Amino acid sequence: MNDKAPVKGSVMPEGSAPSQGEMDELKRDMRSAQWTHWAQNNQKQIIVAVIALIVMLIAGGLWQQHNQSQRAAAATLYQQAVNEQDAGKQQALMQSVVTQFASSSYSALAQMQMARLDPAHAEAHLQALIDHPKAMKEWVWQARLDLAEMKIGQGDKTAANALLEHMVGDQYQQLRHYLMAMASSDAEEKEKHLQKALDAVSQDNALKTKIETLMSQKTS
Repeated sequence: MNDKAPVKGSVMPEGSAPSQGEMDELKRDMRSAQWTHWAQNNQKQIIVAVIALIVMLIAGGLWQQHNQSQRAAAATLYQQAVNEQDAGKQQALMQSVVTQFASSSYSALAQMQMARLDPAHAEAHLQALIDHPKAMKEWVWQARLDLAEMKIGQGDKTAANALLEHMVGDQYQQLRHYLMAMASSDAEEKEKHLQKALDAVSQDNALKTKIETLMSQKTS
């Protein structure tokens, strides 16, 4: 006698048990029915959620396009300022970069240039660069060293030492230790920093020669 599988939807013979495949199919049917029931009861919430998702995706794309457009405009204006030969016009263009694109990294770069173009307010420009959230760490290191050098020139060694306490990259250590020597009032401390400056990686041959001269004067 040939056994035949129960036809889907038919009543199972009394005492017989469904196969594993049939159980899996029943579970799928139940899950499908539950999902359909839930979707019918929450149709409005689903529509609102889908609309909100679409709005977020559109807004995100527009915001990204806006950011890209802003960066391109800032880069163009900054490059125009760099290429300008007239110092007055160049300063005005750099100031426009600072004003119009304050949150851009090009604003930090413009502050660096403004310290050179506007020496009367150089300290303010360097401090603005140091505080700028988009400034690269190398720019900040250089700005601190430049500002410390200004403070030494003004006789404010306390302010200079406060700036020089911050660590910098290897390529800036020679200038940092040289300035620390210049800001020190202790002869032994000064010599220690001059030696560290001499041992550091040199990026400036003129500065290295100056350090060597100062060291030779101390040993002679």
